[in-house]
Amino acid sequence: GISAALLASILQGMIYSQLVANMPLADIVTSANAFLCRKVMGQKYATLLLCRLKAEGDMEYVNCGHVPPVLVDGQTIIRPQASNVPVGLLAGAEFECGAIKLPPGARFVMVTDGVTEAENAGGEFYGDERLEQSANSDARFDTIFASVKAFCGNTALNDDCTILELRYKG
Repeated sequence: GISAALLASILQGMIYSQLVANMPLADIVTSANAFLCRKVMGQKYATLLLCRLKAEGDMEYVNCGHVPPVLVDGQTIIRPQASNVPVGLLAGAEFECGAIKLPPGARFVMVTDGVTEAENAGGEFYGDERLEQSANSDARFDTIFASVKAFCGNTALNDDCTILELRYKG
């Protein structure tokens, strides 16, 4: 809706300006959390996954209540689990970052909860296991969309399904 779009736009601007200033990721989400807690007083919150990738493949990330990403390295699937509360939920929350090393050829797949919570006619969720299986193929992210569509059949989606895939070439 409109209020969610405005919130996302405000957060995007705040986060971008701090990324450009090369602020630590934990400080960025702490700032966003403090802003939301002061301005909307717990009525609105946001999940987010913020990543910073260096040319050597070192990636720092902070996950604030978002679906854990999928790291695909060949046939190996890794789900970085470091996570925090969503921003805007708890005043004074502390946020911790995780770090991973992306090897050349690795894919880092991030999805919204609309993907894992997509339902079929029987009310079953698409879920993490199906996400990992579809992400494990060497195909592009559209393989995941095709898998979600096949799983849901004619059942309408209840939420947005967004996928962002980063391919690290080295």
